[in-house]
Amino acid sequence: MKTLVTAAVICLFISPCSFANDYQHALSIGAGIGETNVSSDKVINGDDFQTHYDLAYRYQFTPQWGLELGYMRQDVFLTNLFSIGNQLDDVDSFRAAALYTLPLSKRNRLVFKLGANQYRLKFTDTNDNDRRFTDDDMGLLAGLGWRMEFASGMDLGLTYHFQAMNLLDTHTLTFNLGYRF
Repeated sequence: MKTLVTAAVICLFISPCSFANDYQHALSIGAGIGETNVSSDKVINGDDFQTHYDLAYRYQFTPQWGLELGYMRQDVFLTNLFSIGNQLDDVDSFRAAALYTLPLSKRNRLVFKLGANQYRLKFTDTNDNDRRFTDDDMGLLAGLGWRMEFASGMDLGLTYHFQAMNLLDTHTLTFNLGYRF
């Protein structure tokens, strides 16, 4: 009996250490560049280069499958130099995506994402006294990325996102730094 109690106490102290590499939660912050491509005649000057930042929370159900919730703010700035027609100013989007992680090595992962995004496109109509208007809707999100995980719980990643929206599509490349816990 004494051996069983000793084994139970040892398991209580060893188990948290043995599962230290099984992180289920992760937070990340990222920044990057991208491109917007207009798919509607409602936006005259919409094809543009953009910068963005990205915040995300990830939950891993298993080492391969997870869920990501994120927010991306894209600032479109080259079209703002030219004052003709409806200009896209920026894009805010919230996403929910299923993740599939394919291990490439002990610390390197290939990440596939597929989900939906709720977005808000902000425009300025320079033909109408700089009147501002928005377009809110839902769209498709797909992503492909690489993540390197460190034993400390930190990870580095590079991710390509494609967001299909009502009036335009965006392509982004994001470098992110994360922490798993």
